[in-house]
Amino acid sequence: MVNNDAPLDINPQWFPVIRRLQSIAKSNGLAVLSISILVDAEGKPQVWTAPDKVLIEPKSAASAVIALFVNRKG
Repeated sequence: MVNNDAPLDINPQWFPVIRRLQSIAKSNGLAVLSISILVDAEGKPQVWTAPDKVLIEPKSAASAVIALFVNRKG
């Protein structure tokens, strides 16, 4: 089955990694996800670690944390 809605700038071989992160992304508040990915010489993912999710507390600080990242000058 072909997905005509797939972004053209993302190599389809990355979809399983993205799906894995999405599978743990929902939480009752803010969370930081992390994962390590072993890629080959062409930059294609070969294997990855189980994602880690760290919940941000207190939940009441969510808007302040988001503002910190949004207003960050890079």
